[in-house]
Amino acid sequence: MNVIDQLDQIELKARQLLLKLERLRLENAELKEENEHLKAELDKQRGAVGVLKDKLEKTHGVLELPKGNDSEQAQQLRQQLDQYIREIDKCIEWLHNY
Repeated sequence: MNVIDQLDQIELKARQLLLKLERLRLENAELKEENEHLKAELDKQRGAVGVLKDKLEKTHGVLELPKGNDSEQAQQLRQQLDQYIREIDKCIEWLHNY
């Protein structure tokens, strides 16, 4: 193999490396964009979980009030509490999946 052939091989490999570098840069940019999107979505879901936890704490506070003849109201609050718990569970499951 003469010097010209060796230079041609080096040039070919350099071009291949440049193409690979460009592909990797594009892939990196796409992954960074996706990562930012997922971080924003995670923050949004964490906010939703925080709101649901606040609602849950308020409902717990109401349920801990002395019981009287308002069993219907307590039942409604328990149903509401169960709904909040289901929503929190869904959010937690979603967070674990992402």
